[in-house]
Order: sequence, then structure tokens, then C-alpha cells
Amino acid sequence: MSRQSHRQFTGTFSGKSFSTSVPAPSAPAQVVGVDGQIAAALALEQRRFEATFLHAPVGIAHVGLDGAFLLVNPRFCEISGYDAETLIRTGFQQITHPDDLHADEALLARLNAGELPRYAMEKRYIRADGTIIWINLTVAMVRDDDDRPELYVAVIEDMSDLRQASFEAMHDPLTGLLNRRGFACRAKDVLAHAAHARLSTSLLFLDLDGFKQLNDGQGHAAGDGCLTDIAQLLKAQADAGDVVARIGGDEFLVLLADRDAQAVEAFGEDARQALASYGMGVSGSFGLVTVDTPDPADLDRLIACADDAMRAAKRAGKNQVCTAAFI
Repeated sequence: MSRQSHRQFTGTFSGKSFSTSVPAPSAPAQVVGVDGQIAAALALEQRRFEATFLHAPVGIAHVGLDGAFLLVNPRFCEISGYDAETLIRTGFQQITHPDDLHADEALLARLNAGELPRYAMEKRYIRADGTIIWINLTVAMVRDDDDRPELYVAVIEDMSDLRQASFEAMHDPLTGLLNRRGFACRAKDVLAHAAHARLSTSLLFLDLDGFKQLNDGQGHAAGDGCLTDIAQLLKAQADAGDVVARIGGDEFLVLLADRDAQAVEAFGEDARQALASYGMGVSGSFGLVTVDTPDPADLDRLIACADDAMRAAKRAGKNQVCTAAFI
């Protein structure tokens, strides 16, 4: 090989190609020196990739076009609860919650069609021990030199703690019902939908009668048990679109969606009778208000109006439902 000729060095690492042209060496020692530098650079890049892959604080997986895992890092194994061999024998379909699989596959189809450069979604995994966890998934496609799909790179973040914190911020820890903050968020969505669909919405405000005497006389454990029972009673009566909350102490709210006046009155009376038969000296005073043209901005006024109606029920002798007009 003459001094004027050139050698082309081409390599691939982590999906990136590089090429370096250098003049042909004049002596074998120089060839060895240049080759050694290239080898050292490649080794350094390999070590950095391995360090990133092995010690990343998020799960990383290479996924085949058929959904099979090709390569998984230790963090992904921790998140999913499966060892690497088991994951590679299966695929993402087997560990994805069935209710989330269709959405994931639909986004994957759009990625394959070139409609998306990548996609991200929150979904659930079924861990090896059977527990269900929420994860945030980001998927990108790697293409070969001919621009054909080769594999997917998936990044998996465990959302369990964040989801739990969000749940706790929106729910009452004793009963599991929505708290005041959670009720406000959910109720505004319901009111907005009702306004769009031109549906009336009703709010039932419940304050227990006799609860203080029960709590003071039989202890907090009995009081907590009563509140939990009342919460379950209200949930059992509510429909899927209703919003049930404990907003503090012995006060509960039920937002009734898409019911006519007769059904709303029947709900209030059924709840009253159920509490009256609960025993332990406990009953309920209810305030009921219906708004024909709902507006999320009116939520605070709606609650205040139902509260006034509940207080009217208290003054009238308790254990009854008092209906008021929304003003």
C-alpha cells in the first residue's frame, strides 16, 4: 500500500455510525498505534454505554418488532419484578395490564407508520407477584441503515410513589372517598360535562346526627367505624358517574349526575332511611339542591346552598331531607 493511499475506519455504537479517514502509516508501528487508539476509544464508548445501561435510574429495554424483549437493564427487572431471562422469554404484551394493551399497541402502530417520532403514555404492569403498578413508558424506534424499522427502545419509569402521593392528596385516608380537594376536581369535570350535554345536576349534603355522642361515648374506634360504614353505604347507592366525598368530620357530599327530579328525591330518601336504620343512635340530615344549568364556576355556591339546606333539616328536627332552590 502506497503512502498516498488512505484507510477507512468505520464503526457503529449505540445506533451512531462514525468514520475516520487517516493517511496510510509509513511503518507498522504507526499502524499499531492508530489501531490502538481506535480500539481504546471504542472500549471507552462501550464502558460508558454499559455503565449507563446497567446503572440508569430508569428501566431501559430494547424490544423487537414482534414485542419480544431483546435486552433489559437491571432497573427494568426491579420495576417489573421479573428477572431478565423471564422478560426475554416473554414480551411487553404479557406484563401489560389488559385494559392498557390496546392503547399501547395503537400508539405502536402509529409509530411504525411514521406518524409519530416517539410516544409516551402511562400504563399499568402486572408484576411477577401479581401486584399492579403504574409506569410511564416512552418508546422510540431505531431504524437500520436502509431506514427500515429494526427495534424499539423503551424507557420505563416507576410511577407508583407519585401515583400514591397523588391519590393521598385527593382522598380521605379513613374512608377512601374523595376529600374536599378531590371532590372539587372531579365535580368540576362532571359539571362541565353536564353543561355541555344540557343536563341538570344535583348535590346532596349530608351531616350525621348523633355522631358526636357516639364518638365521645364509645370512643374514636367506634366513630371511625361508623364513618367507614356510612362511606360504603353512600358508595353502594351511587352510580358510576356520581361523585362521593367526605369533606371533613362527619360531613359527606354526593354529586348526582344525569338523574331526573324523581330519581334525585328517591336517592335522598333511600340514603336517609339507610342511615336511620344503621343504629348506634346515628341518622342523617340532608340538604338537596338541583341546578338546571350547571357551571363549574358555581361549585362553591352549589355546596353553600346545599349546606344551608342541610342546616334547615337540622333545625326542622334532623333525620330528614330538605330541598332548596339553587340561588
